[in-house]
Amino acid sequence: MTIRDVIESRARAEHSHDPGTRVSGGWVIVAFAGLVGVVLAATSQAANATVVRPAEPLPSVSPRLTAAMQAELMKDVLPASPPITLTDAVTDGAGVLTDAERQDVLDAVDRLADETDLRMFVVYIESFDGTDPVDWANASANQSGLRTDDLLLAIATADGEFGLSADSNVTLTEGQLRQVDGAVTAALEDEQWAPAATDAADTVRQGAGSATSPLLVAGIVLAAVLLLVALGFVLWRFAVPRLRPLLAQLRDRTPVAVAPAAGAFADLTLDELDERAAAALVGIDDALKTSEQELGFARSELGADATRDFELILAGAAGDVREAFAIRQALDVEREGASAGTPVAPAGAVVAAGTAGSDEEGEAGADAAQPEAPESPEDAARRERLARIIALCDAAADTLDARTRAFDDLRRLQQRAAELLADVVTREAELSQRVAATRSLLTQLDRRYPTGPLATIVGNPEQAELLLANAKEAAAAGNSALAAGQKAVAVAHARGAQNALGQAAVLLDAVDATALHLRDAVSRLDKSIASLTQDVASAKAVEGDLRVTLARAAAQASLKHVEVTRQGGDPLAGLQRIATAEAALDAALASVRDNTEVKARASALVRDTLVRVDAQLRQTGDFVATRRGAVGATARTRLAEAVRLADVARTLHPTDPTAALGEAQDASAMVREAARLAREDADAVVAAAAAAEPDAEGTDANGPITGGMMLGGILLDPNLVRSRKRAHTARIGGGFGGGGFGGGRPAAHRKLGTVRAWWPASAR
Repeated sequence: MTIRDVIESRARAEHSHDPGTRVSGGWVIVAFAGLVGVVLAATSQAANATVVRPAEPLPSVSPRLTAAMQAELMKDVLPASPPITLTDAVTDGAGVLTDAERQDVLDAVDRLADETDLRMFVVYIESFDGTDPVDWANASANQSGLRTDDLLLAIATADGEFGLSADSNVTLTEGQLRQVDGAVTAALEDEQWAPAATDAADTVRQGAGSATSPLLVAGIVLAAVLLLVALGFVLWRFAVPRLRPLLAQLRDRTPVAVAPAAGAFADLTLDELDERAAAALVGIDDALKTSEQELGFARSELGADATRDFELILAGAAGDVREAFAIRQALDVEREGASAGTPVAPAGAVVAAGTAGSDEEGEAGADAAQPEAPESPEDAARRERLARIIALCDAAADTLDARTRAFDDLRRLQQRAAELLADVVTREAELSQRVAATRSLLTQLDRRYPTGPLATIVGNPEQAELLLANAKEAAAAGNSALAAGQKAVAVAHARGAQNALGQAAVLLDAVDATALHLRDAVSRLDKSIASLTQDVASAKAVEGDLRVTLARAAAQASLKHVEVTRQGGDPLAGLQRIATAEAALDAALASVRDNTEVKARASALVRDTLVRVDAQLRQTGDFVATRRGAVGATARTRLAEAVRLADVARTLHPTDPTAALGEAQDASAMVREAARLAREDADAVVAAAAAAEPDAEGTDANGPITGGMMLGGILLDPNLVRSRKRAHTARIGGGFGGGGFGGGRPAAHRKLGTVRAWWPASAR
């Protein structure tokens, strides 16, 4: 034996199971299981073909008799109402059907014959004259020579009775026959002669269409089980070992939401942890808004099908953020209650005018040097929930970050940089033409309405102009970078310009939407006043009820106030005042009104309130999205809570309109609070920027991307601008890098430079 033979024999001994042989053996198992399944299914189908006529008759609600049994029983049937021989599908011996009704019955019978193997004959007579209805129907069916698959429905109009004749071997179950009896009985109770027959035929048709042989079902199930078992064995034996390395890589890359370990933030004070949680909320909320905008760009470019997976990813991250905001709202409510009316300062607002001073750091260090008292159980619980907020924000950020590279690959931004920049130039020119018209519309609104309903849009044309100017500068910088071969930098500028144009469009659209909302409010105000006036008149008839009297007086005061301030006043505030007074008066009058009326009035108020709330949510949401560089966590928390309350109201509305009204009213109050806080945050940032008086010739870390982009939270990563590192490594979500899908963590130590943006004095 040669050395080569020895080596080959050892190799065969060590690898006696050849992979090719194993794979072939596995597929033989699958083929055998499939063949067994096919044979079983075919056998069950053949068995089904022979099971149509069981040897023994089945019990029935309406007795089903063979011809011999019927002949034996009919010997005792009284001849006063003899059976008849059927010649038509519908025999109207009682003359109760119109031509149209007869046609309806014929159509139902024809549908049954077309879609099943069964036929139905219908007979109307005046009376069975004491004969059992089923016996009469069986005798007529026997005399007419009906087949196994034929049914006869006999209806006596004077008696209000019916008999259903069905052969004992008909392919209908007892349950299906009971359904037919029930359908006919329900119609005859109201003397609906034609519907009795049509309902019977339709019930038989539906039952026969759903009938399936038990043997066939069992055969198919058994075959499927055998095939799945065989396929599972093959996959487990041969495919899984080859997939394990790939599965391990995917598992390592998949983000997992893990709660922070105990004591993970032990080095932070409770106030510092509160600020960290607020910053995390602001950062992830900005990332969601930026990702939504970026997803909208991709959807318009590639279609909804191409971006559906990313929409699901974004929805999952948004769910974590909603939970985090809900926890923050609960903490804020507890803190406000504990402070006994002390105002809560907005937490986490991004003040973009330099860094914290050294004095504050020194004070923090001095505090840290002092021995700390142990935390109370309330503080420990608050610390745990703040840590939960950070964990949820991190989980959402991980979810978005995991798909940032895939999203960039989908859009092929570097390959399309020139196209994106050209599109920016075109859109900038189109939007610039809208600014003058929007400013004119805002001037008209300012002349007609007070500042209150216009507070969130008063600076929109000027902010849009700044964004358009920034977009134009970014496009020029992007083209320069592209000419220099710096594609990553060009993409960053293109993305920043796209987001700036998107925000400019939102600002201009918001003015149009507010104008439409105010016009609608004016038209609805008359209807609301008339409704409340009628309620006040109704309340005057109720005497001796102090609650009704007080509610009526308040309603009259509201009507008077709205009437006095209507000319040149705020129609939205008028609607709100009228709705509040009407809800209070309805609650006072609920005891003297019918429950149906109470629910109907509450339902109408819910609809009206949600219309106003939805408009306020859109208006405030647009304000936050276009001033995200300034609006802090508290305003965003109130806005998220208003969205949640509105959703709860919509869910409760169909079943409990009274409870839904309370949730809708809470949502209205919450969104007004969110709008107020958001305006205060933006005013504070702009005031700080104005006080700083920056050097006009100075430069900041963001190069040409300043002004409107800064206030809108669209900030270029300076490292990306000044280097050629790849865009996906720069954490471009949440505004940095001009936009992107992902990157939800805030850059807490990044110097944002100085905000240079116009802001109207009336909004300060």
